[in-house]
Amino acid sequence: MADVCNREFDVSTFEAFVQSLMEEYEAPGVAVGVIKDGQVIYSKGFGYRDLERKLPVTPDTVFGVASVSKSFTALGIMQLAEKGLLAVEHPVKRYLPEFDLPGEETEHAWKITIHNFLTHTAGIPPLPSLTYSILAATQPDPDDIRDGERLPGAGDRPSILDTESLLRFMATHDYKLMGAPGEYVSYSNDAFGLLGTIIERVSGQEYEAYLQQHILGPLNMSHTTTKIDKLQEFPEVTRLYYKDKDDRLCVSDNWQEAPPLTACGFIRSNLKDLLAYVSMYLNEGVFQGRRLISPSGISRMVTPYHPYYPERWYGYGFIVRPDYHGCTLIQHSGSLRGVASNIGYVPEKGIGAVVLCNLTGFPAAKVWLGAINLLLGLPVDNPLVKKEICPQPESQLLKLAGTYRSGEGANIVVRVKDGKLQAEVDDKVYPVETTGPDTAVVTIKQVENHVRFLFDWTGEVWALRYGSRLILKSREEGA
Repeated sequence: MADVCNREFDVSTFEAFVQSLMEEYEAPGVAVGVIKDGQVIYSKGFGYRDLERKLPVTPDTVFGVASVSKSFTALGIMQLAEKGLLAVEHPVKRYLPEFDLPGEETEHAWKITIHNFLTHTAGIPPLPSLTYSILAATQPDPDDIRDGERLPGAGDRPSILDTESLLRFMATHDYKLMGAPGEYVSYSNDAFGLLGTIIERVSGQEYEAYLQQHILGPLNMSHTTTKIDKLQEFPEVTRLYYKDKDDRLCVSDNWQEAPPLTACGFIRSNLKDLLAYVSMYLNEGVFQGRRLISPSGISRMVTPYHPYYPERWYGYGFIVRPDYHGCTLIQHSGSLRGVASNIGYVPEKGIGAVVLCNLTGFPAAKVWLGAINLLLGLPVDNPLVKKEICPQPESQLLKLAGTYRSGEGANIVVRVKDGKLQAEVDDKVYPVETTGPDTAVVTIKQVENHVRFLFDWTGEVWALRYGSRLILKSREEGA
């Protein structure tokens, strides 16, 4: 592998790659920034922040970052830990006495630690609480996609508008833990929302105020906020684009909100600010002479604690690939209505990148990896994980078939047809290629989604890992 220091960033190859994905997904606007050795070497807007008025994306355009927010929350927790105000090994209930679990699961509540929340290993399954909170707090559009309407009990959904109602919902909703704390990784927005509450209680500051004083201010991130009303102060803010069920492009100016879950995914920012944020990590916690966190604190954040995707582990608010062509990839993506994002860096090479898009579902992570690949001297489309097809007998495929549903509204139907596996995702059918007896890949619009089927002690599949979630197999008749 050629040393990155001996190679220039191949702009023409990269921009052709971005344009091809924008055309494939009909993305209105994308912003990309690249940093190397502490300097921004590439920063560009593609397309439009406002497609209707033909207003272009620039490096100043403010986008949503969605779950990229989780690293900010994790950083806040680690700052407080370094001050001795909390410990990640402590039970969550030490800081949130009201935190509880439903029914017989309540006995496990004291076993769940802040570390479990940071690593998505509390055992909490995907719950509809984030969707319920968004539906209660967000101004609807006339042609809005009301995904929450198809959730169980959506007609009588709770109004989750504060931490008290979130905690009450988590303590009374009908669900079971997916395993003992620390046993499985399954993405939990609820956990990170409550980490924000822990920051508030320990620091005595509102989450936004804490961010401004301890993270955003020291990083000169003057165009970053969780507050929708503050967006009006910024000269360039994107509109929000998404596809309806008929794959038609829709637009909204109503930013989604979920007050008790702000810390899980509701920061808005721009390229310039986020490149400063990435630079701080590359400089081991220091930005322009100001230290935000110690090198050991960053090391704890990016330790690969628990297996997550193939060859990737979850740290604290970051996903870690320990050995990608001799380098460590540290990154995180985000998705909400009108938001697709990915940020990250390669510590050994002093390089990082930020990708922001205003279309739900755009593969920002693929664009991010494309930039990193070129800086590492690899083909722009080099895959993060090499797909190795391993055909399975039909008897094995039949064990994998079934309907998999989550409390967040996911509904994936896996079938065997003509001796081959296929998956219905979001009402569209895709071929499934097996890579082993319990693993497979579903390719959707140039993006390979790696899947793992989890078997119980009887040899029956009980869950499917699709993306970041464990999704339970339905036990309904005929599923």
